[in-house]
Amino acid sequence: MRLSKCLTTPLMSVVLAALASAGVDVLGKPQLGTFTTIQEAVDAASDNDILIVADGIYPGFTITNKSLCVIGATGALVEVQGTCTIRNLGSAKRTSLVGLSVAAIQTFNSLARPGLELLDNLGSVRLQNCSFTGAKAQGQPGSFTPPSGSGAEVTRSAKVLFTRCMLFGRNVGMWSGIAPRAGGAGLDSLDSAVALYECVARGGEGSVESYPSGGEGGPGCRVNGWGVFASGSSIEGGRGGGGDYFGCTSSGDGGDGLVITDGQAQLYDTSIVRGAAGSFFTCTSGVGGQRVVASAAVVNEFGTQHRSLGGPRYVNDNSQTSFQFTGRPGDTVFLLVGSQPVFTYMASSAGISTIRQPWVPIPVGVVGPSGSLNIPYTLPDIISPHAGFPRYFQALAVNGQQQFLSTPIQVLVINT
Repeated sequence: MRLSKCLTTPLMSVVLAALASAGVDVLGKPQLGTFTTIQEAVDAASDNDILIVADGIYPGFTITNKSLCVIGATGALVEVQGTCTIRNLGSAKRTSLVGLSVAAIQTFNSLARPGLELLDNLGSVRLQNCSFTGAKAQGQPGSFTPPSGSGAEVTRSAKVLFTRCMLFGRNVGMWSGIAPRAGGAGLDSLDSAVALYECVARGGEGSVESYPSGGEGGPGCRVNGWGVFASGSSIEGGRGGGGDYFGCTSSGDGGDGLVITDGQAQLYDTSIVRGAAGSFFTCTSGVGGQRVVASAAVVNEFGTQHRSLGGPRYVNDNSQTSFQFTGRPGDTVFLLVGSQPVFTYMASSAGISTIRQPWVPIPVGVVGPSGSLNIPYTLPDIISPHAGFPRYFQALAVNGQQQFLSTPIQVLVINT
């Protein structure tokens, strides 16, 4: 709690609602005013600031080597029309996006943009409760027929964590009489370490009525180098596009579920679905995609039941809150809490550790027959000049000789 003022929990909720009543505000810095775009707020903010985004439609934005949390206000529908880019984060930087719905847009005759672009990040990038959709393919007919945009395009980024996110490659749509185009990939990763918790990565549908065939469905997840971890998630290839009504054409092939080259995939309680061929054809049907296509790669699939942790988006310091754990009856559950994000794969715990070690586990109980457990938690009274900061939570479940790390979540703690 800051020494300058004290706000009760109900009053703090009113303040947050008012603060984010229009546009984008930097928490605790009213002197900056309210910005009409996220980009303006990003440019004005300092390292470790919190940007509260009100209900509305905003253009895309870019964050370059700056530690920020961009979070939708409670109950707000935040739509971003354009690509969100996070790039060049140094190893000590941490940036997160929470509660955004992002759909890339495309200028005519250019490559389709991804919904989310992560480029050359050594620091931590966390995406929580967001959706990302690539842009639709555009341009004139020709020999070069690029696909629609990926939901998320991750390049040379070392610590990328998606929690409860939707990654959609864009459907191409009608492309009558023109060379076929493929749907976008749900996730396209190059030389990066990516984790998916309770996410959907789905390829887009290929072009419809293109010639001489419908377009190919996009892959659910395409990984080249390093690797991907998934728990409680779904990876789905896109449907092929339908054939042309005129001429002897075929429907497009379905997209592959997971395509991985020179990397590793560690998959827990995660479904991989190949895309179906296009549903309309005049001569022959395309073929369904493959479930997994691996080249010089390691793919390990485990049927281990996923453990889930849910909680609030915001919470005040010096207050009581609760988390919800879902697992297996008999799980002995401990809560882990951290102030700095980490990203370490732990095969012995079937998860990505996001809490810095040595852990100080807080015992919270044993899961009963329902498979769920409510976890009360008291936030301490924090003396600090900063208006708010993210805290990181994860559950550790022990069942017999096995232990499991749950879905990790980030919670914004408001310093009242």
